[in-house]
Amino acid sequence: MQNAQNQMSSFEFIAALMSIIVGLGVTNLLAGAGRAFYRRRENPLDEVHIVLTIATLLLLALQWWVTFKWNTEVNWTFDKFLVLIAWTVALYLLTVFLYPPDLSEAEEHQGRFERTRSGYYSTFIAMCLLDLAQTAVHGELFQPMWYVPFVGQYALLAAGGLIARRRGYDRFFAWYQLVTLPVWGIGGQKSPGGRCDDT
Repeated sequence: MQNAQNQMSSFEFIAALMSIIVGLGVTNLLAGAGRAFYRRRENPLDEVHIVLTIATLLLLALQWWVTFKWNTEVNWTFDKFLVLIAWTVALYLLTVFLYPPDLSEAEEHQGRFERTRSGYYSTFIAMCLLDLAQTAVHGELFQPMWYVPFVGQYALLAAGGLIARRRGYDRFFAWYQLVTLPVWGIGGQKSPGGRCDDT
C-alpha cells in the first residue's frame, strides 16, 4: 500500500520535465532582465524589450497554469508527450530570442531584438500552433468555443510582425500581449482543482 502511494503518476513524470524547461525559460528571462537593469546606464532600457519580457513571463506562467488540465489524462502515448514537450520548448525559445545566451555588455536592447525579431515571431507562431495541437490532443479544442479564434489571432499578429518588420508594430504587439493575456487569464482560467480552459 505504501509503495503504491509513493509511485509517481504519468502526469507527474511528464510535468517534471516540463517544469524544468519552463523553469529554465523563467530563469533566462529574470537573469536577462536583471543584467539589462544593471547595465541600464551603459545601454538604456528599451520599452519594447521590457514589455515583451513582462508579457513573455506572464505567458510562461499562464501556460504552465493550464497544463494542470492534463493531470486527469490516463492514456498517455508518445505523440502526446512529444506535443507537450515541443510546446514547452517553444515557450522556452521565446525567452532565448529575447535574451540570447551570447549577451554582451556592448549590445543594445533595441538592436538585439531587431536582430532576433524573425526568430521571436516565428517561434511565437509555432508556440500558438503547438498550443492548438496540445489542446486538440486533449480533446478540448472548442472549450471554450472562442479559444481557437483567440489563439489564432495571436498567430496572425505574430505573422504580421514577420512581414511588417517595423518598430511601431513591435510596440503594438508587445503591449497587445501585455493587455490581453491578463484579461484572458483572469476571465478564462479556473483553479487547478476544476477544469482549466486553455490560452
